[in-house]
Amino acid sequence: MKAHLILILLIFGSILVKGQELKKVRKVSFKGNLSISSSKLKQEISLKAATSFGERFLKKEADVFTMSLYKSELDKIRYAYQKEGFINIKFSEPVIKENYKGKIKLIFRIEEGEPVKISEIKYTVDSVLLYKDFLSKKQRRRIRLQSELKVNRRFRDEWFYNDQSFINEEMNNMGYAYAQVRHELEVDTLNNTAELNWIINKGKLCYFGTVVVEGNERVPAKKVEKQLRFKTGDVWSKYEIDESQKQIYSLGMFRVASIKTLLSEEKPDTLPTVVSVKEAPRWVSRFGIGYGHEDKFRFFGDVQRLGFITRTGRLRLYAKHSRLEPYNFQFNFIQPAVVFPFNSAIVNPFWIKQDEPAYNIVRHGINLTFLQHFSEQFNTSVNFYLETVDSDTTVVYDHSYIERESEQTSNYSKSGVTLGFIFFNGKPRLDPVTGFSLALNLKRNGTFVDESIPFYRSLVEYKKYTGLKPGVTLAVKGKIGFAKMQDDDELIPVEERFYSGGSYSVRGWGRSQLGPKDESGQPIGGNSLLEGSIEGRFQIAPKWLFATFIDAGNVWQPSFTYKLNELRYAAGVSMRFKTAIGPVGIDVARPVFEAEKTWQLHFNIGHPF
Repeated sequence: MKAHLILILLIFGSILVKGQELKKVRKVSFKGNLSISSSKLKQEISLKAATSFGERFLKKEADVFTMSLYKSELDKIRYAYQKEGFINIKFSEPVIKENYKGKIKLIFRIEEGEPVKISEIKYTVDSVLLYKDFLSKKQRRRIRLQSELKVNRRFRDEWFYNDQSFINEEMNNMGYAYAQVRHELEVDTLNNTAELNWIINKGKLCYFGTVVVEGNERVPAKKVEKQLRFKTGDVWSKYEIDESQKQIYSLGMFRVASIKTLLSEEKPDTLPTVVSVKEAPRWVSRFGIGYGHEDKFRFFGDVQRLGFITRTGRLRLYAKHSRLEPYNFQFNFIQPAVVFPFNSAIVNPFWIKQDEPAYNIVRHGINLTFLQHFSEQFNTSVNFYLETVDSDTTVVYDHSYIERESEQTSNYSKSGVTLGFIFFNGKPRLDPVTGFSLALNLKRNGTFVDESIPFYRSLVEYKKYTGLKPGVTLAVKGKIGFAKMQDDDELIPVEERFYSGGSYSVRGWGRSQLGPKDESGQPIGGNSLLEGSIEGRFQIAPKWLFATFIDAGNVWQPSFTYKLNELRYAAGVSMRFKTAIGPVGIDVARPVFEAEKTWQLHFNIGHPF
């Protein structure tokens, strides 16, 4: 009888356990988390939730709810808050809701409390030196401004480790290669304050020793040494090493370039330097095919020859075919480090045929371009050009809108200078969620050849990226352009005019279809352009983005004419997939406030802006 009773209890217990196993977690949410987003907290915990759809079709696995699992997750949430400066976090009883399928929805209820704030930051150098006696006022100011931990600001582990690394790097840049940065942290748990003391052991002041270049075969060592920002005897600096490495890469001749300083037993304050390089193959080639809504099928080939004419010169042969450019042949001779390490000169003969909705032309000529790379964010260019244009599109008067009959021009020359400036600090670079871009292009035509058509042209474009919260980005773009003939108010040549509409413009219209048109409905462009866009981007899956947008813009024939009441508007949505070369997606848009609302479909590689 006793054995039968034990057997019944075992069977009943197994039934209970089986019932518990069915109570899988359908959804996890948080309440009271004001300082840390729910998406970030979900990344901190290991508890997995899944709906019936997710389990069946997406192969997701849901965890079974137990109180022991819940308590272990509380420890992970508590640790996540401690890293953010909250040490008095508390948890209320969880909310557990069970649906008719036996799955539960779990709600973590959090009481954050007040965070720990920094009450004082001190610096001690070699235990005896005062901070103000060791560093100049300018150095102290830079450290104070660039440090993330500040008095009366919340303490965060991430900011703490960033500051420790930053202070150590500042010491390295001053020549103290052996510097070490430690800390003392006193926390007042009653008042939620903390006193931080950075303890800096600077070590010896170091200098660059002998410099040796190794691994180079075709490129002379002197060419590599010319890119270095230091020489033997200079005060050692990690910053100068990093910048020198970038300048070596800017030659375009190396796959690998590293700079290492070695310890010396004889002279511990003198550090020999080894520059190790690995040269790229002499011949480099790229080929590709693709398809776009506007240019249809496209193909390109790009072949480069390294070490052409000079030891560091590069010859580039480029060819492209698409519907918009039936042929595009370009030769480029690129000579880096002409005057400065980040300076390049480019000689570029070209021959291009363009079949745009507004015109069909053949251009051939030559460009002489000087590029100056000031930093990773700021670049400039100066281009001197000379070209001949064969056009089958006649020039149109600005006011009469009639074709020239007596002075029709189908072949003309252009020559002049173009200045370009661009600043871009968006991050990440291919899919920015913060930062901005400002680009300016100025052109003066009619400089070197008498028969060249004299005109001015300018285009300014601004882009701003704001991360509203994880996975949500607001992108804004504004563009304004103007052009003017030097002696009258006629339209400039067709290929230099402004056009609106298309994948990277106002997306409710086809390419160049927004703006003035002739009697046959063909776009003729104008001398004034104004465009703007606002776009919300939402990450709906690790690789997928959904976007909604509104575009506005128009083109006017007279110069310096911008009529806000004549702006045209379009709205649409987009789906984009993240790849190694940037997002690839489809934009669908149509005009608003218009009698005719035809949908436009655009295929894009990269964001439209």
